Amino acid sequence: MRHLIFLSLSFLSLLYGCSNEEPEPPKEYTSEFPTESFVREHLLTEKGLIQTNVTDRDHEFLSESLGLYLLFLVERKRADEFAAQVDVLTEYFLHASDLVSWRLEGTNDELTPSPANAWIDDARIVHALYEAGETFDEPSYFELAERIAAPLTSTGVKDGLPVDFVDLATSAKGDVLTLSYLDEDALRHMAVDDLYENSKRLLKNAPLSEPFFAKSYVISTQTYQFDEEINMIDQLYVALRYEQFGLSTEPFYSFFKETFNDGIVYGRYDRDSKEPTVNFESQAVYALAIFYLLERDERDFAERVMNRLTSSMVSDSSSDYYGGYVDVGTKETHAFDNLLPLLAEGGLIDGYLVP
Repeated sequence: MRHLIFLSLSFLSLLYGCSNEEPEPPKEYTSEFPTESFVREHLLTEKGLIQTNVTDRDHEFLSESLGLYLLFLVERKRADEFAAQVDVLTEYFLHASDLVSWRLEGTNDELTPSPANAWIDDARIVHALYEAGETFDEPSYFELAERIAAPLTSTGVKDGLPVDFVDLATSAKGDVLTLSYLDEDALRHMAVDDLYENSKRLLKNAPLSEPFFAKSYVISTQTYQFDEEINMIDQLYVALRYEQFGLSTEPFYSFFKETFNDGIVYGRYDRDSKEPTVNFESQAVYALAIFYLLERDERDFAERVMNRLTSSMVSDSSSDYYGGYVDVGTKETHAFDNLLPLLAEGGLIDGYLVP
């Protein structure tokens, strides 16, 4: 999903501010969403952690998954389970710096945290905590959000812009900002005026390789970067960010609409020829497209995309994998490809939080 390169990071042991007691195992819950039932049965562990998949990455747990699930739980007003996931955050992911390790690796019964954060994951968690503070009238969530936001908007910033990651042991920071990381909701909640305005200006001034957006910005050289092979997950996330900030996305919208109406939106495209470079669709692409279209007030189109998305869900209620976005034969799946559709489905019912 993301390609974070930590070539200069220190792999020292990290101290976490955790309690002596582990979070309680997840409680039984009958969900109205088959996809949530799949996530809870096949990806959610006894510790309350969300596995990345059910095969070769079942021992890996991402702050991305935690943040997405937090957003879903607050969106559905599920106070008890939200509180349980906050316990998971503070017990396993929260570093002594108050930034969030982007990945945990499990070996035997031990969890080893990554020595870096990912700005977007921290920001998404901050967003969820602020929303939960309001929804559940719980001051401790505001306090925790502000704890994380403080280093995120200081240590996690360079020349007035967010950076993709920080080395949690040394506080050394990256020099690149992935444009999809600029979550307007999170930036607005954190209320740092310069950071918000700088982020909006960066998007507004970014060049286009029509219809595609730039992928990232190198802060030290003040240059934008494009991928030659366009990843539609990245593109839809950037398009969503533009819409959040009230910026135009018309060339990309026209491309997406025409491509969708022609049949299939593939996962990757050649930047110059605009032809697909892969033969697969992506659940995350369609889920992000739903949020993008909702931001554009195009609900009918969003519902058409949701119909396409759910056509790839395991719909056989007798299957062990019912509700999952999973290849039943190979067991290939990813938490991201289940949590984003879950958020989109909930959002289409009665309001949504941008992931």
